[in-house]
Amino acid sequence: MVGTPPVPPGRASGPGSRSSPGIQELVVTDLSRIRLRSATRRRWVATAAVSTVLVLPATGCGAGSEVGESSADVTCDIDVPTEPVTVNILAYNSTATDPFTNALTANCGSDTLELKHPATDLAGQKQRAVQSLSGNTASYDLIEQFGTVYPLYAARGWTAPLDDYIDTYADRYHLDDIDPKLMATHAYEGHQYGLPTYWSVNHLVYREDIFDSLGLDAPTTFEELRQAAETIQEAGVVEHPLAVPMSPSNDIQGLFGQALRSLGGDYFEEGEPVPTLDTPEAVEAVNEVRSLMPYMSPQVMSFSSPEVTTQLQTGQAAMGFLVSGRLGPLVDETKSPHANDFAFATPPSVREGGTPLSFLSTDGFAVATNSQADPELLFQLAAVATGEEAAASVIPEALPARLDLLEDADIPFAANAVETLEEVDPQPLTPVPYMADVYSVIGAPLGDAFAGDRPVQAALDEAQAAAVQAIEDGGYAD
Repeated sequence: MVGTPPVPPGRASGPGSRSSPGIQELVVTDLSRIRLRSATRRRWVATAAVSTVLVLPATGCGAGSEVGESSADVTCDIDVPTEPVTVNILAYNSTATDPFTNALTANCGSDTLELKHPATDLAGQKQRAVQSLSGNTASYDLIEQFGTVYPLYAARGWTAPLDDYIDTYADRYHLDDIDPKLMATHAYEGHQYGLPTYWSVNHLVYREDIFDSLGLDAPTTFEELRQAAETIQEAGVVEHPLAVPMSPSNDIQGLFGQALRSLGGDYFEEGEPVPTLDTPEAVEAVNEVRSLMPYMSPQVMSFSSPEVTTQLQTGQAAMGFLVSGRLGPLVDETKSPHANDFAFATPPSVREGGTPLSFLSTDGFAVATNSQADPELLFQLAAVATGEEAAASVIPEALPARLDLLEDADIPFAANAVETLEEVDPQPLTPVPYMADVYSVIGAPLGDAFAGDRPVQAALDEAQAAAVQAIEDGGYAD
């Protein structure tokens, strides 16, 4: 049996907890197994195509996902249940997440095993996850998770520690081939609470054809970013040359945190549940991001990643910030008329010498502790979903956690991601369970600050007070 660590005092589970937007920043430094070549100092391309190896017999056809049946043939090596079982999977729909879920729904079903995957977006997943995990009986058995939410799930005892299963099944599922740094991104207080599927870093995406024609280099600071944007505007090439996800419901919290960290600040006092959102560094972070607003669409405060992707695809922007998992459609010639014109670089820092505005995130699968299904079966399904064949099926849409598959992968942005990881060493969000609560309450006041609807200090004071209250309400205050 796999033991469940006790829920820390004051962290009792319950439906009153809040889910939140955001993605955890993480660290991967050991990437020596990836061999990629550079085209320029800051623009990179990867080589050749990926191949997969089938090693085990499939167990049968899947019951299917409600969001579509397209999936690569994936060997489903599980212990097929002898009695009828239904497994419900909660995973938001995207080009990066769907291949992992479809690997299960298309390949793992049998006469005794039915797998269901209802369609949902990211916001819907967050709400459904908390409702399901905090109840007496699970609505969902396998849960897709990411950085801001997994510490909350683990701390409240909502997801099961997987350490014993990992020890038992390491050879069967080749779990040692998952990069250990990425595996560690789903660990909490010494226990493993998930298996990673794919990872992302933030990229500066720019139109190399436009930059070359104007004699511009990829900007490395906000000042250079402003200068490049102004040059493009004055040349009459693009009216709003910069595109950045800034929706207060999902994106602005991460952008604020990246700018704050670039200036040497952070969300919390080190090792303490004390927010630091109203500091001079925080004020400067907001003002520096606001300095970019004249170069962005007037609707930017409603834009998330899909809108930024569309701006870049259609030529309405010449550069922008996007994470790796959102870049697939951008470099797809069937979806983007400028697919071959994009180059990728590490995002700029706010000031020269500061930390670039980048982060590392991983998504993965966790097992719900309140599920009525056999947790060992759920672990096996998670292991199949994160296996070699499922990982290969996500290429080139995203970067799988099995880094060996990237050695020969034809992913235009992969090498820049590796360069960012190796040279920038982006730091993770502090893996604390109250991060989700804080993220959920600071979006509105931060939005007011960035939009100029309120004085910056007043808006940050409200964000600070809201964060303090969220931590107190969650039972995490000292």
